[in-house]
Amino acid sequence: MHDPPPHRVVRLAGWERPFAGGRRMLAVPRTEIESVDRVDRPTAWAVTPGARAGVYVTGVLKLGRWGIGTPMHRFVSAWRHRPALRVRVTPAEAERLGYREIVVSCAAPEAHVAALSTVAAPATGS
Repeated sequence: MHDPPPHRVVRLAGWERPFAGGRRMLAVPRTEIESVDRVDRPTAWAVTPGARAGVYVTGVLKLGRWGIGTPMHRFVSAWRHRPALRVRVTPAEAERLGYREIVVSCAAPEAHVAALSTVAAPATGS
């Protein structure tokens, strides 16, 4: 049996990188994942409130930093009609990463939720 990788990685496409500070990926240590869940409507205001720095095509696409002016900064790459994976990291990891949550549309988010739920630390009520 192999040990799981120490980090979980979101690889960013070339067109997403300018909205993530030029990074090729967002890597989060497994121990710094606080919670994960599937989001069925990731472009909804309830999922990504606050001001933004990025691209917003009403009801179709959100890409960039959301939550400016709120305590919850998010990296968002979400498409209408595509469910997303939402990963919340610990406050310490948010300081390093620059985001408290990562919300990304992906194929089969429930599989990622299942895999990541086994490593997520218990949420501390934030």
